[in-house]
Amino acid sequence: MKTKFILFIILFFSKNVFAQPGTLDSSFGTNGKVISENYQGVAYASLLQPDGKIIIGGGGSYYKENIFLKGSLLARYDTNGSLDVNFADSGRGVYILGDSNTYIPTIQHMALQPDGKIIALGNFAVQNGVFGPFSLMRFNADGSADESFGVNGLIIGNITGGLDAAFDLGLLKDGRIVVVGQLHKDINDNGRNFIACYTPQGNFDRAFGDTGLATISLDQPAAINSVAITSDDKIIVGGRYGSLSPGYEILLKYNNNGTPDLSFGENGLAKMSFPDATNGTALNDIAIDKEERIVTGGLFYFQNGKANIKVGRFTKEGFPDTDFSSDGYTYTQYNEGSAYAKTVAIQANSKILAAGYTNVGDSGTFTIIRYNSNGNVDSTFGVNGIQNTFFYGEDIAYSANIQTDGKIILAGTSQLTRTSFVDIARYDGDATQKQIFISKIRHWIQHHNGIEWDYDNNISNYVVQRSYDGIHFSSIARINASNYSNYTYADPAPLSGSNYYRLQTTSVNGVVNHSNVIAVANNDIRISPNPASNSLHIEGLSNQKVQLSVVDFSGNIKLQTVVNSSTYNLNIASLKAGNYLLKIESQNDVVTKSFVKE
Repeated sequence: MKTKFILFIILFFSKNVFAQPGTLDSSFGTNGKVISENYQGVAYASLLQPDGKIIIGGGGSYYKENIFLKGSLLARYDTNGSLDVNFADSGRGVYILGDSNTYIPTIQHMALQPDGKIIALGNFAVQNGVFGPFSLMRFNADGSADESFGVNGLIIGNITGGLDAAFDLGLLKDGRIVVVGQLHKDINDNGRNFIACYTPQGNFDRAFGDTGLATISLDQPAAINSVAITSDDKIIVGGRYGSLSPGYEILLKYNNNGTPDLSFGENGLAKMSFPDATNGTALNDIAIDKEERIVTGGLFYFQNGKANIKVGRFTKEGFPDTDFSSDGYTYTQYNEGSAYAKTVAIQANSKILAAGYTNVGDSGTFTIIRYNSNGNVDSTFGVNGIQNTFFYGEDIAYSANIQTDGKIILAGTSQLTRTSFVDIARYDGDATQKQIFISKIRHWIQHHNGIEWDYDNNISNYVVQRSYDGIHFSSIARINASNYSNYTYADPAPLSGSNYYRLQTTSVNGVVNHSNVIAVANNDIRISPNPASNSLHIEGLSNQKVQLSVVDFSGNIKLQTVVNSSTYNLNIASLKAGNYLLKIESQNDVVTKSFVKE
């Protein structure tokens, strides 16, 4: 059969087509998830290095040369989710710092110094229901203990000489370390809240507060357990306040010398009540957005004992932000059961991520929910704003980090019978673009292989790329963006046979993406309907043996069959909705048609 080729331009267009924010990133680990190998443990903290590597902190164990090692845990993962073998002991390490006869502290919070060293905060074992004492540790960038800090890398925080517990830490701009917690001289001590400050060398900063310590005294019982540092180097601490259920959520602000900032809230105290909560409330984390508004995450209970994820926001002056919901807070009930937020993170667009745990039947999962800046659940994220991720058993996410490309890292733990695992998940964010905006093609340019597309002020330059098979592309022209309403390009020397074209775009922020593919179609072969739902009718085939292949725009073959008739009805019901190429191969020719599966 002699085939007559007529150039027909088909460019499917989309505006800012992204991978769905909140879906697992298949390029990370196994289908977006990593479960600890070569060691067991719990992960209460995580950090992102500037190079994108992920540091995990907690407690763990593994065998090495028939010796069982157990201690504080550090592990580091590469950006693809594999253990970084250049860190610690083949990617992970457990540490017994100080006296090995004492209980080993579990790392619960971490901070990254500008020089790459890692500050870690932990508590020793629980005694009679009370944590303590706490420990500060510092590790070198390679995962080894920093012996220049404290005693062989460890400071034991026995401020009162008793069971003092610490719950969070932050770093001031000059490298000083701020720790918040409770003082317990003995088991009968009622738990006085404190802020302690240490120098970069690990010594008590005697110029801070009262010789290194600021004790928080309030008129009602309080549990201060979170800290965040503002852009102007002030200290925000927060927790629960009040003896009557449901209590309040409070924040206090301190200068970096340990004195209270009484201009914050009412005489230094910011307070938020929760009339919807009838059986208790908790604050678990604090984050500060680019407008200096203070976001809190945690939970509150209803009388039925069911926990709900709670997110609140305060103005930078210390008052409930009525632009965030109407009362300054919002909460989300999960149909499956209880849920709570262990951590909050704020995206560059001021959307808020709250992550933690939800129970589903007899097990639990990582959960992450996204709120718009006004407090409404963002239905474009995950499934109606929520994404749950199951690993093994009782899965809890304790920390969240946002990569520079917008992808989201959750780290936590699975508990299966008596075994614990470190879990990491990575999700697509808003910046995970699959294509950049290419507008509707106006016409094809006669007598040339040519295309036309609209101007987009987000694009710095366009590169026209050509392929002989729709998969392997080479660049043939570069066009710098100008303030035109549209652009055209005609290929002066097209390949013989089929030609495929696409645009490689570079945004003003340096993000590189590709448009869909332009296909050369055969005028003698017709497909209908287009778009199609379940069946694609093909006419104009030769009566000879013809192979039909359905290929997606990544080059993956989705369907394939051989026919020996001039017409054929191809069953496409199994395809997902999207754009595809129908590749028609006979003895003499290869013809490609584009179609849309609804």
